[in-house]
Amino acid sequence: MTTRRVDPDALLDLAIDTLRADVLPALPPEQRYAGAMIANALEIARRGLPGEAEAAEWVLLDDLYDDGEGSLAQLARDIREGSLPQGKIGGLAQSLRTLLIAELRVTNPKFLRSRGIAG
Repeated sequence: MTTRRVDPDALLDLAIDTLRADVLPALPPEQRYAGAMIANALEIARRGLPGEAEAAEWVLLDDLYDDGEGSLAQLARDIREGSLPQGKIGGLAQSLRTLLIAELRVTNPKFLRSRGIAG
């Protein structure tokens, strides 16, 4: 028998949808607020799991620095001082945009949707 790997995001989405669609309506009125809070907390926690933002940060830093040597603080200093290697500046703006969008998917997905960016 082969075991299929279940996508954690899909599993959490299913749990949240089930909680909101099936469980919350069946709760007594005095418990619905607590149930809604649990659903919201699960949604926030799911968005906060390491994933796209962390991967975008690693890609950005690994393109500019030796693996494991860079940080966003170092990148900010290098940008201010104008000390980034010339050959590595080309895709910097797009890489920073990708990182920003990945972080906003976690911290403020409504903002992205208001700008027509899929979140």
